[in-house]
Amino acid sequence: MDLKKPWGDDGTRSEPRDPVRAILASGEFRRVIAQLAEDTGRTAEDLRRDARGCLDEMVAEVGPQATQAWDRMGRWLTRSYIVDADTTGLAELARLSQRHSLVFLPNHRSYLDPLVLRTALAPRGFEPNHILGGINLAMWPLSELGRRSGLIFIRRTTRNDPVYPAMMRLYFGYLLRQHANLEWYFEGGRTRTGKLRPPKMGVLRYLVDAFLANGDRADDVLLVPVAIVYDQQAEVEALSYEESGGAKTPESLRWVVSFARAQSRLRGRAHLRFGSPLSLRSVVDEAKERAESADPTEVVPRVAFEVAHRINNATPITPSALVTFGLLDNDGRALTLAETLTVIEPLVESVRRRGLPLTSDVDLARPAGLSRALRTLVREGVVEEYAGGLEPVYAIAPNRQHEAAFYRNTVTHYFINRAIVEVAAVRAAEEGAANVTRAMWTHSLALRDLLKYEFFFPTKREFSESLGAEVVMVKPDWEEGLGTLDDVTEGLADSRVLIAHRVIGPFLEAYAVVADRLADREPAAPVDADALISECLGVARQRMLQQRLHSPESISKDVMSGCLKLADNRGLLGPGGDELRKERADFAAELADVVRAVAVIRRTALGGLGARDLPLKER
Repeated sequence: MDLKKPWGDDGTRSEPRDPVRAILASGEFRRVIAQLAEDTGRTAEDLRRDARGCLDEMVAEVGPQATQAWDRMGRWLTRSYIVDADTTGLAELARLSQRHSLVFLPNHRSYLDPLVLRTALAPRGFEPNHILGGINLAMWPLSELGRRSGLIFIRRTTRNDPVYPAMMRLYFGYLLRQHANLEWYFEGGRTRTGKLRPPKMGVLRYLVDAFLANGDRADDVLLVPVAIVYDQQAEVEALSYEESGGAKTPESLRWVVSFARAQSRLRGRAHLRFGSPLSLRSVVDEAKERAESADPTEVVPRVAFEVAHRINNATPITPSALVTFGLLDNDGRALTLAETLTVIEPLVESVRRRGLPLTSDVDLARPAGLSRALRTLVREGVVEEYAGGLEPVYAIAPNRQHEAAFYRNTVTHYFINRAIVEVAAVRAAEEGAANVTRAMWTHSLALRDLLKYEFFFPTKREFSESLGAEVVMVKPDWEEGLGTLDDVTEGLADSRVLIAHRVIGPFLEAYAVVADRLADREPAAPVDADALISECLGVARQRMLQQRLHSPESISKDVMSGCLKLADNRGLLGPGGDELRKERADFAAELADVVRAVAVIRRTALGGLGARDLPLKER
């Protein structure tokens, strides 16, 4: 066991090095067993036996030989990528890790994520992290090597089992007292759409409970947000298949071999960025200022959403993200190089003006740089090139829209407020609102609420300030009135940045399908979520064939599930009567209105492509 040494006040080691023995011998363990016996009616002996089994299953070691073997395997599995890590600040983190536990919380795009992160940390003096992963990945013999290298395989569900969560809290408390570093992927699984998923709170609750149980004298815990982005991913094809309704291939040794073989070809860079660490002590202290004690049910979501914001803010923008941003949602139209530049150029200008993080290879404002990015996507089969006419044209390849959207969605959070402003302006102009400020704010808040299960929004004050800056860019004198709908679309076109149909259009179209099918159901009947999603996928495909759906990436289980969460939040899943029927109809009408507004923006954007098209020699 190679944990960092904690010391007691008298200068002696405070706990045994064997986690299981230390936990079983602790007074806290005895108190937990006594409480479980009272709550469950089971005997203490039975509970102790069960608890010992749980600890034996979850506890991991960090041994030098196993770690070296794991690192060698990791370098081989990540051979597809050159790791591009921004290591600024890692030296300070390494110093802090001598006195504090660091909890690395990366976004989750690939099974390779932990291996990529390890390649950046290991050379800079970091002890191997204790990495939490689903027990579905514990396949012998790799599972044994993993456990000896710090992998903690945890159960996916602990429903009706109070012993396992209790032991997990005690194990976390032990690791924090040892100043061990932790790592897990708090989305609960790899993203299916490319954007950051809503966090799962369970493991974070274990951490907060353990931190609070260790008392006020416990050393601080620093949560380190980590953004990982890949130029290209072999996994995206399978993820996209699952997202559009296909069945997931279960993990197995045969699957591991197939996955390893898929990493044989160079796929560009894996970009690694670290956000500013968040002090758990500071969040707990803020909670105590508002109440007599820190309530974990308040602390956990505050920590989760702050970490999510910091991951998003650290996520670098890649050439693949920008190119797919420009080629998607053009109603199936292929674009010339000049037309693609027309879409991307103002976007890159906006990114640079705002100081957003870019990878070093973003050079898309010139034809040569854009051509290189396009060739990469053509080689991967995501983009199709036709060069048999007067000049080459480019489009997303048939049936590859979900994969293209995966890359685009890594950066859509940077443009969500702009997209909301565009739709809110169209909606306010359609109404002929007299009080423009109130109308814009009302429609913006409504869109924020519609999309709250898809994007991480700041506080209303910060949201308002951001919207104000975006509105001024569209129409500097907007407070004097928006004018007619034609005036608004002309102002949007002149701003050269029209993105609502690319950023939020696919989500709203998917939501509209779900809302329509929900409104058609009898309100007294219970809603079978899986059956409803399956039906909605079929209806969305039909609408796509009928050209009533603009974005193929709207045919998405993950996005449609987000709509069901929203419907549940609004009390629309029932059962109920006539009032529920009306509320469901209103929900469907609300989504139909915003989808129609997005269509106005789409027409404006596509209509302006030809008008602003310039030959490359004039650029």
